[in-house]
Amino acid sequence: MKPLRIFIFFVSVALLLFLLAVLFPGQGITLSTSVHFKFMNLSDLSHPDQDRDDRVRELWSASTVTEDPEAEFDLPGPESPIMEAPVEDLTVKTLPIKELHGKELPRRDLPRRKPSVEKPSIKSPLVLPANTDSLKQSVYRISFAKGADDLLDPFFSELQGLLGGSVARTRIMHFGDSQIENDRMTALIRYRLQKQFGGSGTGLVPAIPLYGGNMAYRQEQEGEWLRYTFFRKRDSSIKHNVYGIMGAFTSVPSPRDDQWPSLHYTFNTSRHNGTVDRIRVFLHSYVREAALNFEVNDTITDTIINIPDGFSVADYRHNAPVKELCLSLDLPQGGRIYGISFESYRGLQMDNIAMRGGSGLVFTKMNREQQMKMMEYLSPGLIILQYGGNVVPYINPARYQQSFKRELDFMKELCPGVPVIVIGPADMSRKVKGFFESYPGVEPVRDALKQACMDAGFAFWDLYEAMGGHNSMPSFVKTDPPLANTDYIHFSNLGINLVGEMFYNALMLEYYEYQSKNSNLAAGSN
Repeated sequence: MKPLRIFIFFVSVALLLFLLAVLFPGQGITLSTSVHFKFMNLSDLSHPDQDRDDRVRELWSASTVTEDPEAEFDLPGPESPIMEAPVEDLTVKTLPIKELHGKELPRRDLPRRKPSVEKPSIKSPLVLPANTDSLKQSVYRISFAKGADDLLDPFFSELQGLLGGSVARTRIMHFGDSQIENDRMTALIRYRLQKQFGGSGTGLVPAIPLYGGNMAYRQEQEGEWLRYTFFRKRDSSIKHNVYGIMGAFTSVPSPRDDQWPSLHYTFNTSRHNGTVDRIRVFLHSYVREAALNFEVNDTITDTIINIPDGFSVADYRHNAPVKELCLSLDLPQGGRIYGISFESYRGLQMDNIAMRGGSGLVFTKMNREQQMKMMEYLSPGLIILQYGGNVVPYINPARYQQSFKRELDFMKELCPGVPVIVIGPADMSRKVKGFFESYPGVEPVRDALKQACMDAGFAFWDLYEAMGGHNSMPSFVKTDPPLANTDYIHFSNLGINLVGEMFYNALMLEYYEYQSKNSNLAAGSN
């Protein structure tokens, strides 16, 4: 075939395709219930809503985060301060008695060694302070229910008390789905708050984690430990609904051949979240006469005996940061651990409680009495609920709003007077005609969560709008370095730290305005 004829052939095919693109119905042609034809439309060649690069560049340029939540870019400024972990002036022999059901429990007479009381110094990167004026220009603000502008004042008062010494400790409980799994997002918020208001440690963790790689510690265990969750797919062999406030528990095996099952931890004391001098174990024994042994730095420092049956809490305090820990349990017929809290005795704690696949609708379905007992011990000053992503493709938004409102009302009963901030879902994308675009359910689910929050009298932070709104996720994926994964749903480690910084700045803006308001009131009264 001659070249001219080949050229004419390709031009003819191109013209035919062009005419089909112009004339073919955009919705396609249906021939039967099982046969439907669609053809590329000219409008598919452009996607005006796809590009949110400017918003992402704006967020990224204003950020100081790295993949490590406890590190930041080297920016001009003073040398990083040295943060000393708070240490109680105690020896092992004068450790406070642990409490279980409010009763003092006897100890076995064990050899003890007084450890060093040297205070460790933790050098860490500088956390650059923000001020109200700069935050107002860049922060997507928290929304409050009508008449609830002072919702966070009780929590901010506790923060002020931490700085002034009138308050010993407070706590934030951060619940969420897989978006925050393995301490993601929480770690950065916790670190910055603890640097400003004191405290260290990770807070609540499961006895057997779903994932390894925790930056705060390395964990091993001996014995046949099993983990059960109330969220997502439940094990049908568990007939009760007593799972604790984390919605999960670890089954403790019975001792075998006088060998107690044990959990071993090696803490990374160079990190803020790996500096621990208080350990609390939330447990359940099936029978009386159980025992729990704490071995710290290769020395048996305390053993609790005659633990009663049912729910109890073991509270162990050390006079210096713990480097090595072995928890051994003698539960004759087994038992449960609802969570272990690695804390500092003073300052702020923040828990990361991730429920993979969860929608935040489990609290009202679990045993109320046991959750209330745990909350009494934990005594949070602020609760954060971050859900919605798992609901987007499946659940009717109106039904979700009604169900989530019930959960918020239940939180009021569990923790009267404790403020709640709901964080809405991030943008999520699916591929349509070769382009990634937002799921149509993202905004309706976001609106449902926000309305439930407003009806309950709480606060809402719109992550979807904060990151750029409709079709913003593709820009997070394609930026260099990537801020989101190629599933177009989950953030990368760098991206989730950026999001954590955005929320932290929003929270701090409210705190600074609280400070300013109180200063003005004090000045006016003089």
